[in-house]
Amino acid sequence: MPRQSASRSAARPACPARLWLAAAGCALAAVPGAAEEAEFGQLVAAEGAEETFYACTACHSEMIVAQQGKTREGWAELLDWMVEEQGMAELEPAEREVILDYLAAHYNTDRPNFPRR
Repeated sequence: MPRQSASRSAARPACPARLWLAAAGCALAAVPGAAEEAEFGQLVAAEGAEETFYACTACHSEMIVAQQGKTREGWAELLDWMVEEQGMAELEPAEREVILDYLAAHYNTDRPNFPRR
C-alpha cells in the first residue's frame, strides 16, 4: 500500500473558530477608519482625543476617563487636583483648553458613566 505524504491536518476542514477570526479580521480591515478609532483606546474619536489620551494615560488607563461624567468645571477641578496632589505635569494653557473642551463634550454629566462601544 502506498504511503500517504499529505498530513491529516491538510485533509481536515478548517476550524470554524479560525475561520470566524479570519473573517472578523478582514471585516475590521475593510471598515474605513476602524484602526483610527481604536488608536486612542476607549476614548471617543474626535478632536482632542489624542491630547487627552496622552495627557491622561501617562498615569492611568483611558478607561478611567471613559467611565467619568463631569461638567467642564468638574474636569478642570480634577485636572487641578491631579497636578497639585498626584504629581501630574502641568499642562500648557492651550493644551488644557483642548482637553477640557474634549472632556466636556464627550464625558459630561449627560452621558452614561460607561465607555462607548
